[in-house]
Amino acid sequence: MLSLDLLRQQPELVRKGLQKRRVSVALEEIERLAEQRDGLARRCEGLYGSLKNLREQCRAAAASRRAGLEQQITRLEEEIRALELQIADLETRLRLSLLPLPNLPHSDVPTGFLRSANRELRRWGVPMSFYFSPRSYRELGSGLGLIDSVAGSRLSGSQFMVISGPGARLLRALVTFALDFFTQEWTYREVQLPLLMKYGALLAAGQFPPLESQSYSCQADELYLNPGGAPSLVNLYSNTVLTAESLPLRLVTWTPVFHRDGGSSSLPPSAARLPWHQLSEVQLLLLVTPQESYTVLQTLLLQIETLLQRLELAYRVVMLCSGQLPFASAMTLTVEAWLPAQRRFLPLAAVSNYEGFQTRRANILYRTPGGQIDYPHSLGACALSIEQAVAAILEVYQQADGSVVVPKILRPMMGLSLLTSQ
Repeated sequence: MLSLDLLRQQPELVRKGLQKRRVSVALEEIERLAEQRDGLARRCEGLYGSLKNLREQCRAAAASRRAGLEQQITRLEEEIRALELQIADLETRLRLSLLPLPNLPHSDVPTGFLRSANRELRRWGVPMSFYFSPRSYRELGSGLGLIDSVAGSRLSGSQFMVISGPGARLLRALVTFALDFFTQEWTYREVQLPLLMKYGALLAAGQFPPLESQSYSCQADELYLNPGGAPSLVNLYSNTVLTAESLPLRLVTWTPVFHRDGGSSSLPPSAARLPWHQLSEVQLLLLVTPQESYTVLQTLLLQIETLLQRLELAYRVVMLCSGQLPFASAMTLTVEAWLPAQRRFLPLAAVSNYEGFQTRRANILYRTPGGQIDYPHSLGACALSIEQAVAAILEVYQQADGSVVVPKILRPMMGLSLLTSQ
């Protein structure tokens, strides 16, 4: 959630940031509500002072004066209660006005709304070249008996897949590889969380309201399947005051994600993104001090790049433009692998700095060494989209006979070096 103090002190900065996202809002109305609330709060505070004086007078007054003073106390108490109800109503209206507003883009984020406005930062590796016409991951997955869209449709409908045999082993090996990488080499704490989430948890993480229409829900219990990102992780610390010594906090989890339009909200909209309704991701969350969040963002990006380099997948790093940013993000960097058969890039990972946007919504605070209370910055990442990594491996490591070589790093976990038809 945007800082109300920032909105009131620098309204032009907020207005320009929202314009970069093509969001138009009457900031004057929000300022008016805030001024009303502050005026009532000052009045209420003054009445509490008067009430305290009256109660002291009543205790010291003669019996003949107490009845009159008690009537004044009762009237003041009623006036205070009425003011507090008005203040609570204004607080609710203010929050409802701020919740739909996205985070402001960082000043380095390019302005634009199409993928062509994204900024490519660097590339790694040499795209694979073939002496034969390469097949797409769809052809390879079907030909090898790894991916079955017919069975998926029979079970759940179109754009659901059944992955079986060596395909399932490859998927499991990727999950294990990524989790071990972050827990053993970078000391992230691994957690496993419920897939069904409360509306308030998704609201606090910034997934709702923008993704509400794209989520799968269980209306009877008012629960929702995770649509992407790491909302469960950030809500582990909602309504909590952390110590400066506990930061940075580093968490990693593996989880399925669900999206009605297909793909995952953790990754940018793209024609190359898998259109499946159910994917799985290794997700990261970091809570850090505001001063170090952009340094940590670059460190996190390098960790994810190292992961893909060990899989020997050629990739590029892209900074998303303002119109492609996730709702809660101030800056998002994606890592996209080259698909040789389709001659396009497929996003496998994305890392975002949410700054204080998520922590403000979730009411996550930390106490600085000087004893002050502040909001830490949160960073979230889809460290590896598992099914999309499978698609990239199938295309990059394919052979002329339709078989697929297993990346070296995954062979000990899989117990085989070649995927062949069963």
